[in-house]
Amino acid sequence: MEQKHRSEFPEKELWDLTALYQDREDFLRAIEKAREDINQFSRDYKGNLHTFENFEKAFAELEQIYIQMSHIGNYSFMPQTTDYGNEDFANIAQAGMEFQTDASVALTFFDDALVEADEEVLDRLGELPHLTAAIRQAKIKKPTTLGLMWRRS
Repeated sequence: MEQKHRSEFPEKELWDLTALYQDREDFLRAIEKAREDINQFSRDYKGNLHTFENFEKAFAELEQIYIQMSHIGNYSFMPQTTDYGNEDFANIAQAGMEFQTDASVALTFFDDALVEADEEVLDRLGELPHLTAAIRQAKIKKPTTLGLMWRRS
């Protein structure tokens, strides 16, 4: 059985991606906006995450960045799943994958800072219900983090 092209399906059976982005250009603008937000986040917080207040504020901003990343990730793969032969859809998927990789790399400093945070800061952050899982993960990673192990020896 041959796979149908997206263009062969009735419009009512296709995903309406306009809830995320109006078109490819809107999607590409969203990637650039997210890149700018990530760069600003890095400038604001890289090397500056030491207190409960620093982390609390950073988590609030990071949540918005993660929402952008989620929208970009979802939009980038959905069209291609309906027509793997469409070059435009492949380009959208490629742009989304490249963005996700770059964003993940650019934000690694935050995870490192969280793992390296003082136990008292982590305990206070862990009292916030929306951060419980993230703090639990940071505490699990803390004993095996190479930078911390090196400093202890």
